[in-house]
Amino acid sequence: MGELITLGETMVALTAQANRPLAYGGALEMRIAGAESNTAIGMCKLGHTASFISRLGDDSFGQYVLRMLRAEGVDTSAIRLDPEHPTGLMVKEALPGTRTAVHYYRAGSAASYMMPDDLPEERIRRGAILHLTGITPVLSESCRRTVFAAAEIAASAEVPISFDPNIRKKLWKNADHAPMIRDLAARSHYLLMGLEEAEVLYGSREISRIASRVFSASSVRILAVKNGAQGAWLCDGSRTLSLPPADCFPVDPTGAGDAFNAGLLAGILDGESLENCGTQAAIAGAKATETSGDIESLITKRELHNLRGNISTVER
Repeated sequence: MGELITLGETMVALTAQANRPLAYGGALEMRIAGAESNTAIGMCKLGHTASFISRLGDDSFGQYVLRMLRAEGVDTSAIRLDPEHPTGLMVKEALPGTRTAVHYYRAGSAASYMMPDDLPEERIRRGAILHLTGITPVLSESCRRTVFAAAEIAASAEVPISFDPNIRKKLWKNADHAPMIRDLAARSHYLLMGLEEAEVLYGSREISRIASRVFSASSVRILAVKNGAQGAWLCDGSRTLSLPPADCFPVDPTGAGDAFNAGLLAGILDGESLENCGTQAAIAGAKATETSGDIESLITKRELHNLRGNISTVER
């Protein structure tokens, strides 16, 4: 089946008690969070192997992240411990209603010092898919060079690249990273993005226009456009499938897009049809919302098998 290779930053996530602003104190629950590692864990749960490339602080938080990744089956041999820079942190604050505020403390983190020399070139060349996101290249100049170097290694070995723009405006600050994100998208074979991200990058919310602009000048074979609780679309250049949302009891949408990615990529590596890939991606994404936290509701292969058949796709 081959191995998914991915790189990025996994942070320690501190989650505040529900309906209590941080300004009033209270307990914080510790978890891990990171788009790329979420997808890697999702792939492992779906019966595949995954390797994660990163840097962590040589500190207690870094050791916690390592233990969590290993416990979920992710290969961590390409993670370097940095004695000079800390593990990144994020804090999730529950606001009135169902809103959540996310505060990042990742500037100067160990992962932001990743370099092209950190890349295990031969492992990338042997991979089945290299999964990248638009988060890591905006963390620092060295991270940008590392992501593009990984993409070039994969391309030279004809390893397919999957890419999720994962636009985080808080990380963009006042810079316009859209051209760089479009560059990475054009290099990818599987482009997995949200509808709002498509509007930022391609200037439209109409699926036909988005698909036309993506497929006209890129290496993309499969385009997924995710629209949260409204479902998603899947295109292969000749047809578009409308994926209805899977049934779920949502608690926290964090990580749903990463779970969708894992479901889709696992289906691709399993040789599934476009319809089946879409179905299991929709299920994986929906079920990931049923608990708080990024990885706690990532679906297993057995659970997916039991749930499949309850969702249909609509071709148009």
